[in-house]
Amino acid sequence: VLVAIGGLGDAVRPDAARAIGLLQRSGWTVGILSGDNPELVWSVAERVGIPSQLAIGGLSPEAKLDAVRKAGASGNVVMVGDGVNDTAALAAAGVGIAVHGGAEASLATADIYLSRPGLSGIVDLVRGSGRTMRVIRRGLGVSLFYNIAAGTLAVLGLMNPIAAAVVMPVSSLSVLVLSFRSRTFGGRS
Repeated sequence: VLVAIGGLGDAVRPDAARAIGLLQRSGWTVGILSGDNPELVWSVAERVGIPSQLAIGGLSPEAKLDAVRKAGASGNVVMVGDGVNDTAALAAAGVGIAVHGGAEASLATADIYLSRPGLSGIVDLVRGSGRTMRVIRRGLGVSLFYNIAAGTLAVLGLMNPIAAAVVMPVSSLSVLVLSFRSRTFGGRS
């Protein structure tokens, strides 16, 4: 006689499919490395839009580490994890991201910690880092322009040393002003 049935599990995060879709449309390859039963992993992958060949279940922490290292041989790898069994892979990845509510070991190992629940923080992180890189490139471009222009004028004898002494701080100040005006993680750059 069956008296009781119990089950344990984690619900798929409500924003997971949207976040994964946004990352995929941005050119990221998203997969799952899990210690859970492979059929369960494939089911979750199907629900969130990850191809089944990129959803691997039944992995030990060492196997996750090997998968991250192999993927890292052909490019940068970002590993997102929340458990003790993810710590080695988080440490080996180019960027390790621990999610809100994760085990202390994953939080201590990861490069980045998402302070709010869900996966939308990963999308915000990717977008913000892209805007940050645009600000850096713009600053380098402005600085390069100032230095080439002032250097050329000085070599040609068209700029005296006093003018050059004024132009250099103006170059640095303009780069700083451009950087401060750019909200890299606020939605504008």
